[in-house]
Amino acid sequence: MVERTEFPFPQADDFDKIVTILNVEDENKLNDKKSLGMLLGDVTERQVQYYISACQYLGLVSADKKYTDLGDKIRSLGEDQQFVQLARLVISKDIFGTVYFSEKSLGCKYSREDIIEIMHDHDLGFESDEMFKRRAQTVLKWVEWINDKFDQDLKNDK
Repeated sequence: MVERTEFPFPQADDFDKIVTILNVEDENKLNDKKSLGMLLGDVTERQVQYYISACQYLGLVSADKKYTDLGDKIRSLGEDQQFVQLARLVISKDIFGTVYFSEKSLGCKYSREDIIEIMHDHDLGFESDEMFKRRAQTVLKWVEWINDKFDQDLKNDK
């Protein structure tokens, strides 16, 4: 199975930072790495680029750093609906969906090594084991974010 997108597989572990970028009011600030770095919690410009790239990978931000139609649509939603749409978007991506649904159906948590095995079945163009490890960490964290949000919503509904 091959997953190809115009943008590289993400290396951005903190999904809340993606949500923050998605909700930046002034789209022009997407080109200001220094301001975004402060907004994201004093992260480096390099880390800001990882999060912008993750937004691009998900189809929320275009190559020219403007919100896409999908990005604008999700931005217009309330917080709960944003979560639902973002979760759906993440699990629509091959590796993320495989891990999420496998964990749900099997009732077990995948390790980074398990995810690396899955990643080897995809043509991701990674050149080193370190790249696999870092990207597998992103998969773990994004699936964890979805599970945490879902669990939190269930607790709030009780």
